[in-house]
Amino acid sequence: MPDLRIALTVTAETALSVGAAGSAGTLADTLIVRDGLGRPIIPGSQLKGKLRHAAEQFLRSLGHDIPSPFELPPRSEQATPIRTLFGSPQQVSALRFADLICDIDPHMARLPGTNRVRPSVTINRRRGTAEDQHLLLRETAREGLVFQSDQAITGKLDALAHAALLWAALRLSDRWGGAKSRGLGWCSLNAQIYWDNMPMSVLQMAEALRTLGGSSYE
Repeated sequence: MPDLRIALTVTAETALSVGAAGSAGTLADTLIVRDGLGRPIIPGSQLKGKLRHAAEQFLRSLGHDIPSPFELPPRSEQATPIRTLFGSPQQVSALRFADLICDIDPHMARLPGTNRVRPSVTINRRRGTAEDQHLLLRETAREGLVFQSDQAITGKLDALAHAALLWAALRLSDRWGGAKSRGLGWCSLNAQIYWDNMPMSVLQMAEALRTLGGSSYE
């Protein structure tokens, strides 16, 4: 079975908020996620979840029926591109999704200018006004930071079309993290696909993607 490797670089065009809960000793209610050296990261779990959503939306646009992995009872246990790539409660994913780590010197990671604390408020959707006593402070990674991994997605697949589906999902992913309605998270992305250690061109991936066609998984 051929090896798949995707090298991925995500560049923040606007401030980025990939957050976790705040902690004692900080002003922010929501902090950005960091690795053990203090560098901001985009976790592999977010990479996987974001690409799964984009891949499902793409397949639906082609007329595919995408069963929910949590349907009880499940409609079918037959292999589908989504189950192969991302797994299900009954099926282990064929791929590993790694953290994308900010390309910054760890000694610089916590210095002023790398991150900012932004105020935000909770809006009452019915009245369209700010809620009282609901001021939130959100830490963000600044625009211009680069997040990358040469082993962002790795594994073994039996069909290049499935790798092409990941490629399409990546091309559809231009917003990352939270607070996107506030203008955060706009990013540019560069992905290089390696299939059995051979770099794939845009033309090759587009041709492989066409073989998916329309289908139903009922």
